[in-house]
Amino acid sequence: MKILVDDHAAHLEVIENSELGYYELRLGRETAGTLDYRDVDDRRVFGLTEIRSDLRGRGHATLLIRTVFNDLDTWGGQVTNYCPAIDRYLRKHPEHHHLIDAVHPGMSDRDALKRTETPESRLDAALRSEHARLQDLAAVPRSHLAAPHHRRHGADLFTAYTAQHLAASAEVLLHQARNWPSDEVSRYLGNLRKLEQSLRVLKGRQYGDQRYLDLGHDEVWVVIDRLLSEHEQLESVIAARIAADSDWNTLAAVAEDLLTTQDSSPTRTHPNSPHVGVAGRIARRMWRFADSTADDLEGRVVPSRYRRHPKYDSAFSHYLRGSRIDDQTEG
Repeated sequence: MKILVDDHAAHLEVIENSELGYYELRLGRETAGTLDYRDVDDRRVFGLTEIRSDLRGRGHATLLIRTVFNDLDTWGGQVTNYCPAIDRYLRKHPEHHHLIDAVHPGMSDRDALKRTETPESRLDAALRSEHARLQDLAAVPRSHLAAPHHRRHGADLFTAYTAQHLAASAEVLLHQARNWPSDEVSRYLGNLRKLEQSLRVLKGRQYGDQRYLDLGHDEVWVVIDRLLSEHEQLESVIAARIAADSDWNTLAAVAEDLLTTQDSSPTRTHPNSPHVGVAGRIARRMWRFADSTADDLEGRVVPSRYRRHPKYDSAFSHYLRGSRIDDQTEG
């Protein structure tokens, strides 16, 4: 075991456990986050950075990754990366680009990083935000501590929002990828369909579908968490490919299209329907109408973003309605 950081004042410690193959960020005596790896030949292959759900958004992932890369710099190790958080970190820290293995870069291609040594694009920010929201919505239905009715309600919100995200990603991101190698698109579509099917299992189990009642809670969530992690990685790769071929205005337009399309996408998963091309777009429009009708009949609550309207959100309209003008752009 190797200690990389030992800050007694902050009760913070970063260690490398070479026997088990992971780095660990500790706060006090508790594990706050981990970064798993394996060594292949002379390369260190990174898997996934995970921060405890109640500690996210405080810079712990950045601290852990920075510490690891500073240590790698001291002995000149080469890296193959498959972690979206590391990829985002590297796009903002070009001083570490030389550590990416040129032959086996993983998802963090050194040449692509050099082309994006600028602030995070709107598309990167949109995907990062959506991935974080999916993880937040998953927290309640995943938890053993939540009451059964809270888990059921949480699962409903999570499946609805994730279904919309997957449908929008298939329509917007895969449209950008239409001329890419077929194996890359097939890999993404395969993950998307498996994730959609796992959401069906989750929802069916919550509502007593006898086909899934023999599955345990942890068994279902192990699959969902694995597919979600894989989905984040694949979308980060796609975003990097789009960024390499686009300017900043185009990326901003793709990001806005993704979020707008998501708001009007089906709220249930349809893994056996077409996902790409004209057939995919027609299927999504039909399912959106059917799903919205079913949601209304069931009284189902579907999470949505609040978007300002130039007419209905004007100061004059607020004056007439006597409503409060809120500075927040999202609800």
